[in-house]
Amino acid sequence: MFKVGFSYKKSALSFAFILLSFISFAQEKSTNIQTISGKKYYIHKVEKGQSLYAISKLYNVDINVILADNDDAIDGISAGQELKILIPNQIGSPTKVNPGSTIDTNRFTYHKVAKRETIYAIAKKYSITEQRLNELNPDLANGLKPGQLIVVAEKKPAVVTATVSNEPKKDSVIVKPTKKAYNIGLFLPFKLNELETIDISNLVQSKVNFPQIQSLAIDFYLGFKRATDSLVSKDFEINLLLFDGDDKDSTRLEATCKSPEFKSLDLIFGPFYTSGFKVVSTYAKPLAIPVTAPVTQTTKILYNNNLISKITPSQYTLIESLAEYCIDSLKNNSTIFVINNANPKDVPYIKRFKQHYNDKLKELNLPVKDSVREVKGLAGLKSSYIPGMKNVVVLLSNNQVFLTDFITQLNVFAEKKDIVLAGWQNITANENIDQEYLNKLKYTFASPNNLNNLKSYSNLIREYQQQLSSDPSDYFFQGFDIAQFYLQNLKATGPGFINQLDKLPFESNYTRFKFYRPDASTGFENKGVYIFNYNNFQLNRTGWK
Repeated sequence: MFKVGFSYKKSALSFAFILLSFISFAQEKSTNIQTISGKKYYIHKVEKGQSLYAISKLYNVDINVILADNDDAIDGISAGQELKILIPNQIGSPTKVNPGSTIDTNRFTYHKVAKRETIYAIAKKYSITEQRLNELNPDLANGLKPGQLIVVAEKKPAVVTATVSNEPKKDSVIVKPTKKAYNIGLFLPFKLNELETIDISNLVQSKVNFPQIQSLAIDFYLGFKRATDSLVSKDFEINLLLFDGDDKDSTRLEATCKSPEFKSLDLIFGPFYTSGFKVVSTYAKPLAIPVTAPVTQTTKILYNNNLISKITPSQYTLIESLAEYCIDSLKNNSTIFVINNANPKDVPYIKRFKQHYNDKLKELNLPVKDSVREVKGLAGLKSSYIPGMKNVVVLLSNNQVFLTDFITQLNVFAEKKDIVLAGWQNITANENIDQEYLNKLKYTFASPNNLNNLKSYSNLIREYQQQLSSDPSDYFFQGFDIAQFYLQNLKATGPGFINQLDKLPFESNYTRFKFYRPDASTGFENKGVYIFNYNNFQLNRTGWK
């Protein structure tokens, strides 16, 4: 027998290694110090993935001060670029600026005033009137100063609204230029505040596993980073910016969303969970930054925000897929039973299965009457069982005690009978249910992942095992596939691909991308699902799509 998926456990030693290698982002100040125009500067060489915000924190110098000395950084920085960082505490050399003069490169284009340059010359250079220049810069009433940064134009917004006559109103569409370098934000639950209270050395000595949530965040990052590295080229650079997406600390999360670093992002992935995701997507929407939910199943996050996409299919999508599979592959000479165990929490799932099953029958012009029979528990199934036919039993309950008892008894009742059991994937991980029962009942379930295709990642798994002496979790493969799909499209067609995800179906090794949205004001839900069943002690992927 076998278990579906890899173990989520990570040793403390492995986690400590990863933590030191990329979470802490241990950076050192440049040792290259030069005197320029009588002032001392660090000459900092930008590292891959490093942001202007991180550099300002490293040197404890305001971002606006850095921009004032590096006008070529106003529209973004790239790996290998050299920046002048003013050494603090020099006479006449401020490290902070007046809050009222905060630079916003998302809204404005700036010009650095040269020595002896006039308002007339600047206005002529940028084809604007002196009056307009003064309106954009009220401080010009005090005169120009060499090195001063002034606004010379307002940038056009990144989002446009298109309407077509006699048609429903269309929502926002991303219209952004293709670039050579993009800032990608990952909001992952590293929970760094909790790690401060953990004694890593004690965990290593006692061989205790690190917290599961942090381990999964690490795995997602490693998979995402691996795919990113495979796509970068001379004309396509990716700066990965990591954020600690802890849902429990909403104040800290909101502060992050207000930072210049956040505003510089081109795409965001995460946070994992709904509450944190809502905060991030709310701040990202007016900035026209697309946000992707890699884990959460809820579809509510998609409403009224067409810049959102969701990767993991909802439970209702999984139910609908299972219903369609029953019609496509199991309807011939068969009867469908849905088990009702009198649990109110299961009722919505039962209703959705029956409704979707009947809707599909209507589309196929097939009779609907008595298509799905709802029975109460095993007793109801026994009294309704039809000999000489395939009896498909759909079990949509999350009550583990009930599931264990029902499947154990069904296994006995199914002796020498043609019975197929279908339900949730998590039944396969229930240690109280004998895998032999599932094999005998040809257990069938819908999954968002291609569970038995991990051999396609044999090289990645081997690299991971050599580095961390552990197996990767499912989150590693999900991170890899998500980065591969989104960044490959970004590289091929530019930011506009996010508007047409429903026209970009893609089959990766572990994830099927098949996006759908009901209208232009709603985000995209991935409905890519696989159907698996047990047969001859093997987990088999069906050909259903």
